[in-house]
Amino acid sequence: MTALLWAAPASAAFAQTLLQPLAQVGLQPLSESPPADIDALLRAQWPGYYRGGGDPSFTPAQVRVGRIDLDGDGVAELLVLLEAPDWHSLDGGPLLVARWDGKAWQPVGWAYGDADGVYATAERLGGWASIDTGSFWLRWDGRAYRAEAATPPEPAPSDPAAAEAAPR
Repeated sequence: MTALLWAAPASAAFAQTLLQPLAQVGLQPLSESPPADIDALLRAQWPGYYRGGGDPSFTPAQVRVGRIDLDGDGVAELLVLLEAPDWHSLDGGPLLVARWDGKAWQPVGWAYGDADGVYATAERLGGWASIDTGSFWLRWDGRAYRAEAATPPEPAPSDPAAAEAAPR
């Protein structure tokens, strides 16, 4: 029985270590004249809304993009974040992860996040880095990223400030 009590905290600490940020994904504003490949991705994923003219449409000025090699193959994947007010939720704006197939960007994951809070983590599943958006963890399942709601770590029971702030 003692072994079980000691195993749980060790595995929780290990999981928290794996989800530690390794690199922030620099999501930069998209120019009004985006590259054709990114423009095509936006048109394909948000038909009728991207440059649509009505509500809840959005323009390139309301999009941020970043590139980071998530699978270690030397080719950066693309992350696209919508910052249009009509698309924003409590979890942030829609975040798309895409990989290049040699011809076009192909979506491999969706979540919500904020421009300053998207990180590649130390955790690797199937060779792909997991992503922390602040609201969600994106984990590779062998074919695509699956979003899991991020939950803040439980405060340590020995932390007096956390114990006082905990609901009773």
